[in-house]
Amino acid sequence: MLDRSGHAVCCIPHSEIDGSDPCGGLARQRDDQHVGRATQAEGALMRRTRLIAAALPFLLLGAACADTGGGATGGEADAEAPADGEWPGELTIYVPAAPGGGFDIMVRGMQDHMAEALGESVVVTNVEGASGAIAAAEMLDRPADGTSMMVVSRSVSSVPYSGSPDIDPVEDFAPLGVSIQDVSSLTVRADSPYQTVGEFVDHAKANPGEITIGHSGVGSVWHAAGLLLAEAAGVEFSFVPYEGGSESAAALLAGEIDAVLNGPSETRPIIEGGDAVTIGVLGDERSAALPDVPTLKEEGIDVSYYVWRGYVVDAETPEAVREELSARLEKAATQDEYVTAMNEVGFETTWTPADEFGELIVEEDKLVRELFEGEDFMNTTPDRLNQ
Repeated sequence: MLDRSGHAVCCIPHSEIDGSDPCGGLARQRDDQHVGRATQAEGALMRRTRLIAAALPFLLLGAACADTGGGATGGEADAEAPADGEWPGELTIYVPAAPGGGFDIMVRGMQDHMAEALGESVVVTNVEGASGAIAAAEMLDRPADGTSMMVVSRSVSSVPYSGSPDIDPVEDFAPLGVSIQDVSSLTVRADSPYQTVGEFVDHAKANPGEITIGHSGVGSVWHAAGLLLAEAAGVEFSFVPYEGGSESAAALLAGEIDAVLNGPSETRPIIEGGDAVTIGVLGDERSAALPDVPTLKEEGIDVSYYVWRGYVVDAETPEAVREELSARLEKAATQDEYVTAMNEVGFETTWTPADEFGELIVEEDKLVRELFEGEDFMNTTPDRLNQ
């Protein structure tokens, strides 16, 4: 396939580096559980019917409460937000990646704080695959009553291109807020022949498609970062998708790939262990987590790519419930203990409210459409790997 500047780019499923299968293997998913979940995502045309049916008992309950003076006074659209300690039930937070990656770290770090803010238990559920499409389908199949939400990043806009074309991130999700910002970082093994960005790019120019870069899934934020890097540098890379940041980092150490694009929090363990080194960050300025690492702009490559990470719910969740959930989420995400813990692992903490977050999703949707639409990135494998 071609990127926006006309340079060829491709993706390789990590378990098929022997060349036996194209990237379509990732979209199909490799285990029975994921096949079942992918089928769920493909059935998204029926999602609204299921959601209405699932929400009906709650709507009837709200109407009954209004009749008896114990609930909403303005009908379904004006449903009351739960009072302190009276949340409708256990909250499930869907993490669209494997345990150990950036998503998982930020959510589990906040789990206890969120439980305290809600007065209710919080469960974290990891649902890997299709860059969030499978997790999104599962969340959207739940009742839209504030008892489920999903952590997302910029890659939420790639959901229609990576497994569930009938899910619209602008229309189907309601934003709650952004709590983390991450910068893209380019990391290689400590014994890599490419110890600088210049060496890395020069080899890529001389050997188109030879350098393999791992990322956390087709259509993921790190996939997008790689495409933008290839465009800005005027080179061709081969991209290898994994189920999450921790898997791609492990693959780097195993020698499956030449480099990995991840956030500092995801590569920090292998860097601190002396097994890997980050040679550049895709930021406007150096990262506080990696102050000694130059930006690619310092190396003459004009590219910058930051990743926001926030939370969304089903857009059919009543507005009052969304507002209350957002307020309690902000309380949890701004706790000093949480902020300190996230900074220590390489995250930049922030709080972006729901309305501004919604604008970010709309902007990202436009970028992703330009970057991915029409690309056959699910089914492209370099010829050298098919031999």
